[in-house]
Amino acid sequence: MSNTALVVFHDHGSHRLSCLLASGFKHVFCAVNDGNYWVTIDGRDGKPAFEVVATADYDLKSFYECEGYAVLETERGDGAALPLALTNCVGLVKAAIGINAFGAVTPRQLFRRLSR
Repeated sequence: MSNTALVVFHDHGSHRLSCLLASGFKHVFCAVNDGNYWVTIDGRDGKPAFEVVATADYDLKSFYECEGYAVLETERGDGAALPLALTNCVGLVKAAIGINAFGAVTPRQLFRRLSR
């Protein structure tokens, strides 16, 4: 099983708080590599959506970058307990990749946290 995850930031779609969020960072989702496939986990419209999008050997990072998205490649965490998680796209991504980042509540803050 692979431990790789991609965290993908973009502006596509509508969000009632979009005007308050940084350009390029209005939404975030992740893609995890399970060793066989890339599976996206996306909190679109407040409902988690899971989708198999490609085989594990596909260069998904380059695909998303060519689409104009900001993409960070990261290792999934050890599944640390997340006793409190926001029910937004950022909270879903943090839970899916197993990280604790208490100061990150917007996509831009998560990008900064993961870029360190």
